[in-house]
Amino acid sequence: MKHGWLSLLVLLAVAAGLGVLAWLAPSPGESVPPLSTLVPAQARKVTLVRAGQIPVELERRDAQWLMTAPLRARADEFQVMRMLALLETKPAAQFPATDLERFDLQAPVARLTVDGSEYAFGGINTVTREQYVMHGDTVYAVALRHGAALPADPVALVRRVLLNENEIPAAILLPQFSVRQAGGRWTLTPPAGEAGADELQAFVDRWRQASAARAEPHDGRKQLAEVRIELREGAPLVFSVLQREPNLVLLRQDNGLQYTFPAGAGQALLTHPGRPASVKNNQ
Repeated sequence: MKHGWLSLLVLLAVAAGLGVLAWLAPSPGESVPPLSTLVPAQARKVTLVRAGQIPVELERRDAQWLMTAPLRARADEFQVMRMLALLETKPAAQFPATDLERFDLQAPVARLTVDGSEYAFGGINTVTREQYVMHGDTVYAVALRHGAALPADPVALVRRVLLNENEIPAAILLPQFSVRQAGGRWTLTPPAGEAGADELQAFVDRWRQASAARAEPHDGRKQLAEVRIELREGAPLVFSVLQREPNLVLLRQDNGLQYTFPAGAGQALLTHPGRPASVKNNQ
């Protein structure tokens, strides 16, 4: 009998909780305002703090997002906008920011601050598959994807493209050969009959479009070889080859970041134009 009363009390508690959610949730057809009036494209400064970790700081300069802490690097625009999508989300429900323990917000797992406005991430409602986020004096229930968009590792926010859009090569010099533009044409030194104009252009394009699988601070490995890229404008770029196989690892000396390329893509950057990437070089 006692067990029956306990079961009834549990059911009543669940029903009461669902009733509160239904009361606070918007009515069908009701327009739900986004979490913030700030548009992601207008954001200028972002700080992400995870419990027990060093803060990650990002700034928009012109059209480019830059990470200023804990390391200095170009930030991946896509990853930053994934975080900022929180600003435009329409919450499923909202609650007064009282009794924070029931939302696991007494010690938030993460705090995202956008242009001075803070969004604290709390617990997950396993029934509705939503996460609680506190902004100001209100707690909101939002889709889980917004919490998942907060990277656990700052390295995940580093842009993995080797060259910036305005870094246009005029010459690429490797230990065993070089490709240089002169009179609107690319030339190869020493020359090779199998490398025509199309092959040389394709080789340069591979460097211009090179996107690594991972970009991270230099791990201290020593240089095996050096690659130098002279630009149409600006100072030359110098890269240290830290590893050739199975993956290519290049250190960009001006920013102290090393870029890891999968085997095929990496070998294509080092292979003599006109030759298959499977043909190994000694550079």
